Amino acid sequence: MSSLDTNTQQATLPPDELAALPPAAARANMITISAAHAVLHGVSILMPLIFPILHDQYGFSYTQIGLIGTVSGLAGGLLQLVFGYLSRSVPRKVLIGVGNLVVALATFMTATAVTFLPWLGWSSLRGVGGAPQHPAGNSILADSYGARRRGFAIAGHVAGGNVGTLLVPFIGAALIKAFGWQPTLMIFALPGLAAGSAVLLLTREPARPTAKPEAKPAAASSARPLGERIASLLAPLRHRGVMLVIIASLVAAGGRGLGILTKYLPLYLLGPIKLPQTTVTVLYTLLLAGSIVGPLLAGRISDRAGRRPLLLVSYGLATVFTLLVPIVFGGGAPLIIMVIAITGLGLVVYCESPLLQTYLVDNSAPDQRDVAMGWYFTLAFGIGSLWDVILGGVIDRTGSFIPAFLLMAASYVAAATVLLFIPRDQRG
Repeated sequence: MSSLDTNTQQATLPPDELAALPPAAARANMITISAAHAVLHGVSILMPLIFPILHDQYGFSYTQIGLIGTVSGLAGGLLQLVFGYLSRSVPRKVLIGVGNLVVALATFMTATAVTFLPWLGWSSLRGVGGAPQHPAGNSILADSYGARRRGFAIAGHVAGGNVGTLLVPFIGAALIKAFGWQPTLMIFALPGLAAGSAVLLLTREPARPTAKPEAKPAAASSARPLGERIASLLAPLRHRGVMLVIIASLVAAGGRGLGILTKYLPLYLLGPIKLPQTTVTVLYTLLLAGSIVGPLLAGRISDRAGRRPLLLVSYGLATVFTLLVPIVFGGGAPLIIMVIAITGLGLVVYCESPLLQTYLVDNSAPDQRDVAMGWYFTLAFGIGSLWDVILGGVIDRTGSFIPAFLLMAASYVAAATVLLFIPRDQRG
């Protein structure tokens, strides 16, 4: 192909495709960014294995356990908008890499906490360190792969993070049994050091796509008047599709897989249901296996069938399987039925987050994408973390987990209803 033909072909490509990295560089970014994501998930998923110990041996109430999640989520979640905006002038790999190093420090120091307030403080710092991962990680991978493989890129980021989710239950439970929860936390600080260093040293920062060729580089934004910068910050919220996606995520946070189910399901199975620890570990691992398989399947299917139809299907199935949890386990069903119910729940409940994130990117202008994702994660994971303490309070007040599962299911139905109001020309 002649240089003239090449230039002509490039001129017809959308900005997202022109900015995409070569396949080998894109894959390398996927490995380092997803590995850092896996470390964050691994540490987060270790905590539910420690919460029963805090409840039984240290007297933490369910409300306090929920408050740890809420305050940590608010501390990290509300900063995601800040990091989304900062990523316009600070390399995204620096935000992610340094964030992992902060998480490693906070995880190590959490091992020194045996009362509620220190636990709350170090958990909050861990939330702050993890805050850049989602907006900066999704942005850097979306730019690395381009528009045509965006669903795969974001689903791969989510699924890569969930590899850490899947590996931890057996490893964490074995370490806690062998050494205790405090040495286990210290051990889990080490992967954060490695992942943060790898991102800083090995990740390649892709060029940023722009909506117009003549657009000024993002780094020049600091020279603009304050009013323009505020307008730029608020611009994604003026888009109806973006706002409705954010609202749906905020509502669905009441039953989110990694935010809610991973916290309260082990407490339910070990507490009122009184299943053996080994059985709970197996079921917990099956649940988390769905967090890898589900997003990868959903990402690929959504690149062909569309985000919104698949989101509506996933919300419907998540509602059904969530309602089955107290029926199956409360009714003393055979183990094989428990396995089927948990496997189905895991496959569907973890799909909505990567699908919503990709849907948000679809609806965002390229030069507004980082800020849009900052708003998304700030509200959905910051304000949405209030669901933690709400559900913990409901369990403490009623003395039952059943109302909590009903609230989780209702949150899915409400989120699906919100998506129905997205205008037809924004449903692609």
